[in-house]
Amino acid sequence: MTLFGPFIRQAPNRVFISILLGALAGICYSLLIPLVQTGIQDAGGAQDGGATLILGVEVHQYKLALVFFGTCLLVLVGRSISQVMLLRVAMDVTSSMRQDIYGRIAKAPIAELERIGGARLIAAITTDVGRVVVGARMLPDLLISAVTIIGMLGFMAFMNHAVFFIVLQAIAFGVVTYQIPVLIANRFFRRSRHHVDLLQEAIHGLIAGAKELKLDAGKRERYFSSVLLRNEHAVVDADKTGNTVMRIAANYGDMISFFVIGVVAYIFVNYRAITTSELTGVVMAMLYITTPISLVINTVPSVIMARISLAKVEALMRDIPAEEHADAPPAAMPAWDVLRLRGVCYQHKGASGDVGFGVGPVDLDIRRGQVNFIVGGNGSGKSTLSKILTLHYPASEGTIAFDGEHLSSSNLAAFRQRISAIYSDYHLFDRLLGEPGRDEAHRIQAYLQLLGLDQKISIDGDRTFSTTALSDGQRKRVALLAALLEDKDVYVFDEWAADQDPVFKELFYRRVIHDLASSGKAVVVISHDDRYFSEADWLIHMEQGRIRESVDMRARRSESAASVLQGAMQMHASPPFHPPHALPDAPR
Repeated sequence: MTLFGPFIRQAPNRVFISILLGALAGICYSLLIPLVQTGIQDAGGAQDGGATLILGVEVHQYKLALVFFGTCLLVLVGRSISQVMLLRVAMDVTSSMRQDIYGRIAKAPIAELERIGGARLIAAITTDVGRVVVGARMLPDLLISAVTIIGMLGFMAFMNHAVFFIVLQAIAFGVVTYQIPVLIANRFFRRSRHHVDLLQEAIHGLIAGAKELKLDAGKRERYFSSVLLRNEHAVVDADKTGNTVMRIAANYGDMISFFVIGVVAYIFVNYRAITTSELTGVVMAMLYITTPISLVINTVPSVIMARISLAKVEALMRDIPAEEHADAPPAAMPAWDVLRLRGVCYQHKGASGDVGFGVGPVDLDIRRGQVNFIVGGNGSGKSTLSKILTLHYPASEGTIAFDGEHLSSSNLAAFRQRISAIYSDYHLFDRLLGEPGRDEAHRIQAYLQLLGLDQKISIDGDRTFSTTALSDGQRKRVALLAALLEDKDVYVFDEWAADQDPVFKELFYRRVIHDLASSGKAVVVISHDDRYFSEADWLIHMEQGRIRESVDMRARRSESAASVLQGAMQMHASPPFHPPHALPDAPR
């Protein structure tokens, strides 16, 4: 991807017109000095009555004057239209680039997004895209300035070839020597951009961990000094050094024209014959191109930063692969009763590509109308298994099938559409995003009352929550409300009740999950609440990434009920008949 490539793809016709008008403005701009010099050389005619009266004003060489002012108007109009047109294209390009990243994130595998991290993604969207567009937007201005410089050099060549060559050599020397500090500054700009990602992550830690940091002053100071301020200072120091070097280089570039004027005025005249008129024209031309040269030099840092950011965006886009099925429309959802995992394995990968924790092989059946508890210690693989069940983590080995239909790229989107999940790191959106159902308002009000939220929040006509500034437990109940309204086939709850009050734990374990199962849903609950394990139909124990055992709790309940029943029958039945022993004869 070239720096100007996104502009060309976004609006090729408008970009072409913008560049064309910019080049025309540059040509006209370079003609102003020759027109002025022509008028000055013939200024003596004004003293001889050669002026023409126009609107009460005497104008010398009115035709040349009209050409001059017309050229100025062309410069004004052409440059303005060129810049405004490209500015509007730049805004479209900014939005388009961000939308491309949004789309790539939405289509990317969850595991890859977790590996890349949010800090890098946010830095690309908020920092890199803007820098790329700003740098590319300056290219037409560079073109205008370059055309002006070339035009002025042509004017010098027309006046005096010897002067033209000495000026050309001096400018070439200045540009080459200017590149040395630019290369040095470039290294510091790259270093700064590298630390921006780390700084974004540190800022996220500051916000997310504010409560913990407030509880321990020592911890807060260590976080500030070792993480946050370390990256902050690294960014600032690199930017300071880079911009300092670039500013010195820019000031040197600004003076290149004056150095050339000094060479011509004080050295060149001693070796070559040059008329006063030619010398005046050269000096005027050099003064005239001082601004274009300065513009070219001062835009170089922005172009450098744009190229660095463009490389970052390109690397990010390469690192975010799209799922094979991402662009395929969801197919019709086939009916199914059992979700089967056979020999399924999944291996986590670290940020550097090294192999991490793995789960499997797993053999498991998840049936509709059944409540399944997945239990185990921390790090046993429960959450990883839940993401395999919700089809976010693709199996590296084994098969996943809904009844007899094996999961593939052609039907994955369809099956995934029928799954709802509340993860331990869930995100609560500020509105209901599912498809509105029949009698939704009545169901919403019923769920709000059931979950104890009717006095906390309301839902507006556009299905937006009145507030999300709630406690952790309340936020999870709002997420549960949204999930229940979606009416999916599979429900996965990852430690949903961990931060709930006892009354809502009771409600969740003893009613909600059973109501879902009774309505034909497959329910998977990841839990540490061992007092509620008896509510499961199947209890699945995870240990070191594998299923240690799978217990049929319904069978146990049946056995327990049968045992209790048998005991009750024994207690309340009539005692068995035993014939009495013969009494001994009475003594005589």
